[in-house]
Amino acid sequence: MKHPLSVSHAAALVVAGLGLFSLPACGDDSNPLLTATATITAGPTTNNPSGNPSGDPSGDPSGDPSGDPTGDPTEGGTDTDDPTGGPQDGPHALGTILLGESHPSAGGATTPTVYASFIPDADAGGFKGCTENVAGCELALVPDCGSGCDVDEYCGFDDGCKAACQPICDAQCAPDEVCYFPAPGTPGCKKIESFDAGALTFLNTPIPITLFPPYAFMSDDSASPFAPGGTASVQASGASNAGFEAFDKEFTGTEFIQSSPKLDTLGFAEVFGSGPLPVRWTPGDGEVTITATVTSSNFATGTITCKADDPSGSFDIPRAALEAAVGGEPAANITVSIQRQRVDVYKDLTTKGELTGVTVQPVGFLHIVTSSTEYHSFQGCNPGEAVCDDECVDVQFDPSNCGDCGNTCVGPDTCLNGTCNGNNACNACAADNEAGVCKPQNDACAANAACKALETCIEGCDTQECFYMCAENVDAAVIDLYNEQIFCTCNTACVDECYGLCG
Repeated sequence: MKHPLSVSHAAALVVAGLGLFSLPACGDDSNPLLTATATITAGPTTNNPSGNPSGDPSGDPSGDPSGDPTGDPTEGGTDTDDPTGGPQDGPHALGTILLGESHPSAGGATTPTVYASFIPDADAGGFKGCTENVAGCELALVPDCGSGCDVDEYCGFDDGCKAACQPICDAQCAPDEVCYFPAPGTPGCKKIESFDAGALTFLNTPIPITLFPPYAFMSDDSASPFAPGGTASVQASGASNAGFEAFDKEFTGTEFIQSSPKLDTLGFAEVFGSGPLPVRWTPGDGEVTITATVTSSNFATGTITCKADDPSGSFDIPRAALEAAVGGEPAANITVSIQRQRVDVYKDLTTKGELTGVTVQPVGFLHIVTSSTEYHSFQGCNPGEAVCDDECVDVQFDPSNCGDCGNTCVGPDTCLNGTCNGNNACNACAADNEAGVCKPQNDACAANAACKALETCIEGCDTQECFYMCAENVDAAVIDLYNEQIFCTCNTACVDECYGLCG
C-alpha cells in the first residue's frame, strides 16, 4: 500500500501518516422450537376449497417437533383388503385418524395427540408439500415469489411446485358461508358444509376418547392414546349430512420408539461437527422417519425428513442435508425427532351426500395411524461463532479462524469483526485493489509523469522525513492525485483490513 502525503498547501488533502510498514510496488482475500401441551386436538373437517393461505388444515395439531403427525399414511402398515374380494383402488374419499404420543428423550411426561380428518376426494383434497432431495433426505421448500405479490395475492406453490402468486379468496361472505372459487379467478360464497363420519368412539384405549364433529377434544391426561402392540377399535356413527357411512374398525398400536443411546446423551461434536449426525434406537418393525429442524444464528429455519429402516435401529443424518436446511449457515439449534408409525388401511367404506362444487367419491378409504415420537433439542454455538474442528470458535475475533474456519491472519495481524486487520492484511488488500476497485485512481496517477515520479521516490523511502523530502516542491494537485489512491484504499476498498492504520 502507498503512503499518504500531507503538505502545507490550501488545496492539498491532508491524511495522517500510516506508519512505517512494508509496502508493495505501485502500479504494476433450551428449547425454543418445542410447544409441549397435554391437550388432545383434532383437525377441522369442514370442506374448505377456498385456496386461501390459511395453512394446512391437516397439519400437526400437537405442536411437537415431528412435523406432520401422519407422514404419508398410504405407505407401509397393514393393508386390509376389501372383504368382497381384492383391494379397491382408484378414486376415493379419504378418512385419516391419528393417535399419537410424543415424549422428550430426557424423560418426562408424554404428550398425546388425537386427530381426525375426512375429505370427499383424495385426489382433490389435502395439502401436498413441496420438497427437494438432499443427500437422500427431503428438504421442505418455502415458496419465494421474488419481488412479492399484490395485496390480493399470496405466495404459494402451484401443482408443479413452482413458487407463484396465488389469488386470495376475498369475497365478503356471511358468518355461515365460506369463500371459494366457482370459476378460476372468480371468488364466490357458499354455505359451510361439513364432511365427516359423525361421532367417533374409541374402545380399549388407555384414555377415554370420544370425538364429535369438528373433532376437538380437550384432556388433561399425560398418557399415550394407544397401547403399544395393543388392539383397539374406533366406531363412527356415520355423517348426519355428507360424509362417511357408519363403520367399526380395529387397529393395532405401534411399539413406542426409544432412542439408544438416548438422543440427549449425544456429544456436541456428534451433533454439530463435520460428520453425519448419528441417530440410534431400539429396532422394531414399523415405519421410521427421522426429522431435523435446524435454526441458524440469523434465525433462518429449515426442516429435513429422512426415511429410515426400523429393523436396523440406526440412521446417520447427512451433514449436507443439515447444512442445506439453512442455506449453509452455521447451525445455532438442531431439534431431532425419531417417529415410528403403524398404519392400518381399510378400503371398503362408503360415503353419502353431496357438496356444492365438490365431487364426493362413493368409495371411502380409511387410514388409522398410530405414532410414537421421541425428540430432543440441541443448543449450538452462540451468534458470531462457528464450529471449527468440532468446537465453537469466535470467528469474529479468532486470528486462526477469522471470518471462517481455517482462515488464518498473517503474522501479527489480528481479527476484527471477521476480517484480518493489520499491516499484512492492509497491504494485501491494497495490492489486490490496484487493479480492482481502486484501478481508476491508480491509473490516473500512473498516467501523470509527476505523480508517477513522486510515487517512485516514495517507494525508496523508509523514514517519514524521506516521504516529505520526496514531496518538496511538488505541486499540490499532484499530491492530491497521489493521495486519491490512498483514500480509495482506506475509505472504500479495504476499510476493515486497514482500520486503525489510516487515521
